[in-house]
Amino acid sequence: MTTHLKSTNKLEKLIPDHTYHIYNKAIGSDKLFTTHEDYHYFLQKINRFLLPVVDLISYCLIPNHFHMLVDIKAYDKLPIKLLRRYTEEPELYVNQVFSNFFNSYTKSFNKAHERAGRLFLYPFKRISVEDEDYLTYLINYIHRNPVHHGLTKSFWEWRYSSYQAIISDKPTKVNRELALSLFGSKSEFISFHKENVTKPEMRSYLLE
Repeated sequence: MTTHLKSTNKLEKLIPDHTYHIYNKAIGSDKLFTTHEDYHYFLQKINRFLLPVVDLISYCLIPNHFHMLVDIKAYDKLPIKLLRRYTEEPELYVNQVFSNFFNSYTKSFNKAHERAGRLFLYPFKRISVEDEDYLTYLINYIHRNPVHHGLTKSFWEWRYSSYQAIISDKPTKVNRELALSLFGSKSEFISFHKENVTKPEMRSYLLE
């Protein structure tokens, strides 16, 4: 299978009908999440701002940064009324949605914790991935991020990732069907994570 990878800079547009590994972190020694309520509120912001324009495949939130794997919806699946404002460059609409998402969380976090100023280190990084084989490795990497940073020894116990949501039958903001389809079945999804298979080439896809 041919691998396609494209690292993008902060000025490049997010294109509908493409899949992206998205990452951002807190500025300096600050944290994005200091309480359970912060994590919960961030996920609420995903519901409000991002789910109308993306399918969320996987995510992981840890104190000073987060990872998301998202599939930007095709043009005909985007909210028509809002999209009409960007008829000449519809890609700008998706980018504006993400900007609104980060700004909204920053304002809410600052208000809750009596702080001011920037919260995120930079406009979010993103890597476009168009190879289903590599998507499975990315999902495993994202779910194992708390182990990588020494926050837990058991990635499946981390409360703020999509792993448990994907293997459960409870309602979830994650597109469970899409995530599991990349592995073939729920049992293969679980086995893949347990085996923790990696590829040397994966480093090109990883943001931290």
